[in-house]
Amino acid sequence: MVGGAAFAIVGVLFLLSAIHVFTATLYQSLFGKLPNTSLAGIAFVVFAASLLAVLTAGRLGPRRAIAATASILALCTLGLTAIRQEWIDLVLSAVAIGAGTQWLALVHAGRPAGRTSPLAIALPAALAIDLALRAISATIPVVVAPVALAIPLVVVAALIFLAGGIAVLGEPLGWTTSGLRGAIGLLALGPLLLAAETGGTNGAQLALAGGLGLDGGPSTQIGLLVAGIGIAAGAFVLARGLPARPAAAASITVGAALLWAHVPVLSLAAGAAFAAGVLIAAALIVAAPQRESTSPWLAVVGLGIGWVLFVAGAFVHYAYFANLEALWLLTAVVVVAVLLVPPSPLPRWRPLVAVLVAALAVLAPAAGLMLTASPVTFGSANPPLTFRVMTYNVHQGFDAFDIAGLEKTADAIAHEGPDVVVLEEVVRGWLIDEQHDVVGYLSARLGMPYVFGPTIGDLYGNAILSRYPITEVRRVHYAKEPGLRYQPRGAIIARIGDSATLVKALIAVTHLDENADASAVRMEQVRTLLGEIGAATPAIIACDCNAMPDAPELKLITDSGFGDLALQSGGGGNTFPADSPVERIDYIFGVGVTASQGHVSNSTASDHRAVIVNVTLSVR
Repeated sequence: MVGGAAFAIVGVLFLLSAIHVFTATLYQSLFGKLPNTSLAGIAFVVFAASLLAVLTAGRLGPRRAIAATASILALCTLGLTAIRQEWIDLVLSAVAIGAGTQWLALVHAGRPAGRTSPLAIALPAALAIDLALRAISATIPVVVAPVALAIPLVVVAALIFLAGGIAVLGEPLGWTTSGLRGAIGLLALGPLLLAAETGGTNGAQLALAGGLGLDGGPSTQIGLLVAGIGIAAGAFVLARGLPARPAAAASITVGAALLWAHVPVLSLAAGAAFAAGVLIAAALIVAAPQRESTSPWLAVVGLGIGWVLFVAGAFVHYAYFANLEALWLLTAVVVVAVLLVPPSPLPRWRPLVAVLVAALAVLAPAAGLMLTASPVTFGSANPPLTFRVMTYNVHQGFDAFDIAGLEKTADAIAHEGPDVVVLEEVVRGWLIDEQHDVVGYLSARLGMPYVFGPTIGDLYGNAILSRYPITEVRRVHYAKEPGLRYQPRGAIIARIGDSATLVKALIAVTHLDENADASAVRMEQVRTLLGEIGAATPAIIACDCNAMPDAPELKLITDSGFGDLALQSGGGGNTFPADSPVERIDYIFGVGVTASQGHVSNSTASDHRAVIVNVTLSVR
C-alpha cells in the first residue's frame, strides 16, 4: 500500500511539473509568433492525447500499460530537468503530459481487486507537497531550479517512483469502472487543478487579493502559509471522517467567492477555506465506488474531458487578460461534481498520514517565511547625491532563450549594483510562467524593498526596487484600447527617499504598448504619464517604451523637458533582442538631473538588455 501511494504521489508531481514547463515554454516560445487560438489548439491536442489511454490499455493490458506510460513520464521529466533547451523542453513536456495523463487514468482504473484508487491519497498529498516545495524554494519549481540541485532531487524522486511502480505492478491488476456518476467526478479533476493553480493554492494570488504585496514584504510566503493552514484543515476533515462532500463544496464556494471579492485581510483568510476545499475535493472526485470492467474507457473519457476543460479555462483566463468568469465557471463545475459523485467508501486517512500532510503544508511555508530575507533601506545613513538607476524588462523571469532562470536575472542585476531598479513584465504566480514570484524572489535575493503595480489582473505588472525609502506611491492605469491585441498597461510613480534623506527624486516606471503600428496608442499613454508627473523635478522616467529613438511618442517626453540620460552619458546602445540586439526600445529619461556612466548590460538573463545610468541630482 505504501509503495502504491508513493508511486501515485510522485507520478502526480511529475505530471504537475510537465504541465508547468509545457504551458510556460509554449507561451514564451510562441506567443506573438502564433495567434492565441493556435497556441490553444496546440495545448488541446497535447492534453487530448490522454484519450489515447484507451488504445494503450487495449494493446498492452493493465500492467504493461501502466509501466509504459510511467516510464515515459519519468524519463521525460528527467530530460527536461537536465537539458533546458527551449524546443527540446517543449517536446519533452508535451510527451510527458501525453504519457502522464494516460498514466493517471490507467493507475486509477487498473488496480487489485477490492482496492480503492491510490489517487484518493496521492492527489491531495501531491498538492500539499507541491505547495511545500514552492514555499521552501521561494516559488521556483524544482525542475527549473539550479541544475546542481534539481537533477539530484528529480533522480531521487524517479527512484522512488520506480520502487513504487515495482511494488504496484507486482500484484495482479484488473480494470475497474466507477460508472457514469463517478466519471462526472473525474471530469472535475482538470477544473480543480486550474482552480488551485490560479487561486486556492496560489500564494501570490491569496496575498494580493487580501491586500498584501503591493508595497513590499514576503507576501507570497504569507499566502502560501495561509494555503498550508487550509490544507492542514482539509487533512483533518479526511482523517476524522467528517462529512466530506458538504465540507468541500462549502469551503470552495465560500473561499472562492471571498477570495475574488478582493476584501483586505478577509480575502486572504478565505484562501485557507479555498485550499481546504481543494484538498478534500481532490480525494472525493476519485473515490467513487468501483466495479470490475473490461476496459478503463469511462475513466479515460472522464479525465480527458476534464483536461479539455483545463485547457479551455486556462486559455480564456490568460488570453482575455486574467478573465475571472472562466475560473468561476470551472469552480462551479467542481462544486457540482463533488455533490454529484455517489457516496463512496472514501478511505479515511490514517492519523499519521494526516499529521504528516498537515505538518508539511504548514511548517514548510512557515520555514520559507522565516528564511525569507527582510530587505532594508539605507534610510538617512549619509546617502550620496549620485545614485545608480537600472531599467530592466525581466521577461517574466525567463532568459533570452525562453528558459526559466530567476537566479540569472538576480545575478545580472547584482552585477550592475544599482541603487534603484525598475522592472517591467513582472509576474507573480501565473500558471503559464511556472507560477514563480519574480519581484518577491528578486527583492529577497537582492535585499531591496519593492513596490508593485499590477496591470493585468493581480499578478502581472511593473515594479520598483530601491535601496532608499519608497514613498508617495501612485499606480496609474492607462485607458484600455478595445480588442485583444492591446494589453492593459500602466505605470508606477513614486518618490525615492524621504524627508530625512538627501536622495529624493520622483521616479516612474512604465511599459508602453508593444504593437508595432500603435504609435498613437503609446502617445496617449505618454500623455497620461506626463500629466501624472506634472512639473515635478527632479524626475526620472524609466521604461520599456517599445519605440525607436525617433518615434513621436518619445519626442513627447523629450519636448516636455526630459533628457535621454543613457544617450547623454554614452550608453545609448540597442537593447532588444538580448542575444543579438538590433533595436533600442528601453530608456531612462530625466529632468533636474545629470547622467554619467550610462551603458547597456551584456546579459542574456532576459530577452531585453538592461539600461544603467548614474544619476546626479541637480535639484533637491
